[in-house]
Amino acid sequence: MESQTPIVATHPGELLKDELKERDLSQKRLSEITGIKASVISETISGKRSMSLNFAVALEKALNIPAEMWLNLQTQYDLDVAGIARKQSRQKTFPVTVPIEDTKLLKEIVRKFGWACGL
Repeated sequence: MESQTPIVATHPGELLKDELKERDLSQKRLSEITGIKASVISETISGKRSMSLNFAVALEKALNIPAEMWLNLQTQYDLDVAGIARKQSRQKTFPVTVPIEDTKLLKEIVRKFGWACGL
């Protein structure tokens, strides 16, 4: 639903970062516990990488937070990103009346703003 599209999407990595902070657990230690590369953990936390199924399952084992929750967060993030992009891509149009004899102004408006004009 468009009215429920947030202004900003929250990546699951942000929530993982908060969880690690709350547990006083470093990314390096999480890497040791899960066997997930530290670079993968870092990229996920920074939002550069999606939460994979394998990562979600490893987090479930390490943090006792269901893999389904992490995957649902990733799905919601992807949907929110798509919704935000869709909202931003819509262009609102409105009519502008320019006297036909002022073609110089009309040409300048089209040049500057890329407006399509119908006469």
